[in-house]
Amino acid sequence: MGMDEQNLLEKVSKGDSRAFAVLFRRYYRDMVLYAGTYVRDLAACEDVVQTVFIRWWAEHGKAREIRALKPFLLKAVQNGCVSHLRQEHARGKYADLSVAEESAVTHETEEYILYSELSVRLEEAMALLSPVQRQCFEMNRLQGVRQKQVAEELGMPLRTVELRIAEALRILKSQLKDYFPLIVFFFFR
Repeated sequence: MGMDEQNLLEKVSKGDSRAFAVLFRRYYRDMVLYAGTYVRDLAACEDVVQTVFIRWWAEHGKAREIRALKPFLLKAVQNGCVSHLRQEHARGKYADLSVAEESAVTHETEEYILYSELSVRLEEAMALLSPVQRQCFEMNRLQGVRQKQVAEELGMPLRTVELRIAEALRILKSQLKDYFPLIVFFFFR
């Protein structure tokens, strides 16, 4: 994947779904983590981010106009989160949307810095995992594959998969303790 981002964006603008898939895989997890700074529900975060990518693909012809994809996606995810909060407010689940919206705008820079630091620290922490720990963890916690299915796909006992995931969680919890409140609902559920 030596292709640079602008090259991938150019391909996306021409309808290249493989280039889109590369960018999707590159940014999806980070965008879900970022959405979590606004919305405290993992499923809702995933919905917001998936909607952003679906809308972007629907207008993929405009992809060549994007100079930097990450800021573009961050802004789209932020807008999606605010929209989600508005809908939740309309259903009576949030008492004061104006505070949430004001907070979203006021703290955008702080959250972006925190998010960027978290992203770097998460990659560093993931690098400490053994290949088996990382594979079991990513399949189960990031891709949502059940532990039993992970065991079947990797050809190992279920207990081994459970232990590898528990080890990975212990390492990540130790390495990311400063960020723990932000990511707890992503991995430790």
